[in-house]
Amino acid sequence: MVADRQLEAQVSQLTQRLEAQSQQHTQELARLSAEAEELRAKLRKAYALTWGSSKCGVRQEAQRRQELQRRRDSLREQKLDTAFIRQVEWRLTGVSEILRTVPKNKGLYSDKFTILGVPDFMLEFFPQGRDTTSLPGHCSLFLWSNEGVRLKYRLRVGSHSCVDEDTFDGRIAHGHSNFCHLEAQVDKESDSVVIGLEVIEVSHTQEIAPGLRLVNAGPEAALSREADVLRNRHIDTVEWRIRDAVRRTKEVPAGFFICSPLFSIAGVRDLQLEFYPNGLEGSKPGFCGFYVRCPSGQYTLSITLFVGSAKKGPSKTEFNGNAAKGLPDFCRLSEQLVEPEEADKADIKDVICGVIVSNPRLEEEETKKELYV
Repeated sequence: MVADRQLEAQVSQLTQRLEAQSQQHTQELARLSAEAEELRAKLRKAYALTWGSSKCGVRQEAQRRQELQRRRDSLREQKLDTAFIRQVEWRLTGVSEILRTVPKNKGLYSDKFTILGVPDFMLEFFPQGRDTTSLPGHCSLFLWSNEGVRLKYRLRVGSHSCVDEDTFDGRIAHGHSNFCHLEAQVDKESDSVVIGLEVIEVSHTQEIAPGLRLVNAGPEAALSREADVLRNRHIDTVEWRIRDAVRRTKEVPAGFFICSPLFSIAGVRDLQLEFYPNGLEGSKPGFCGFYVRCPSGQYTLSITLFVGSAKKGPSKTEFNGNAAKGLPDFCRLSEQLVEPEEADKADIKDVICGVIVSNPRLEEEETKKELYV
């Protein structure tokens, strides 16, 4: 009996100890669960802040890119007229950071742009220079263009500039590895530098099909032609020497002509002479034909044509289209041949032909003494 009571007491003690340990374990689990939940809450909060900041940064960058694209699209929609745009400025900000992070031989590219109607120009700038840069602290600057562009231009970084004249034989770049000392050109207040291009003269040739090329001589050519109109407005006579005229009669059949360069006199632009060495079809044998063409507008002019000493005119002539005015049997060519200018070519003969123009409209304008505005 005594032994049974002792055994029951031991079992009771063990049961109490197990219950106490179980209760303590339950409390410990609850504490650990609470701490874990608290940690989870802190992590969720920290993650939310980080993600929110990241999303904000990403959102701002996306908005910036969208705004830049919107501006580009807007410019394209406006069909910006670049025919008379000669200069481009590209401002780089945060130059100190660029110099710290951009290594040598690493180039920065501008967007592509169009100048004077010629597309796809692009600037390439090396803040730390290239491998070929030999002067300490000097930057490199290059201009990219398409094939067929001939250019006289000025590159600049800050106030330093350099004029070059190059032909682009492919999609290549021209410029300078030792352009200038960059630090001297940086605006310290804004920590920025302006990189620029000014086009002085340009011509662009495009081959659009085998043997077919488009040539854009640039606005300078048009301005030069207009300047010729003003410069030659008081000139009334043009002489055109055709060298080795006898050979021309053998090479150019009847009905075909050789033409002079375009010229402007008496306030009329783009006149052109047409000489038929063998006349037109049906002309008298040995006779030449001679015409003047005025394709640029409607004019009433007094015209005198001459081949050598043979003259026709003056006659009142109306030009209202692209028709040429003249005579198919102007004179006998053999009677108007002259000695060549070169003394060592006495065996050949030239012919001198031309036109005398009187423009009543110009004469009327010259008599005006009042300006109406």
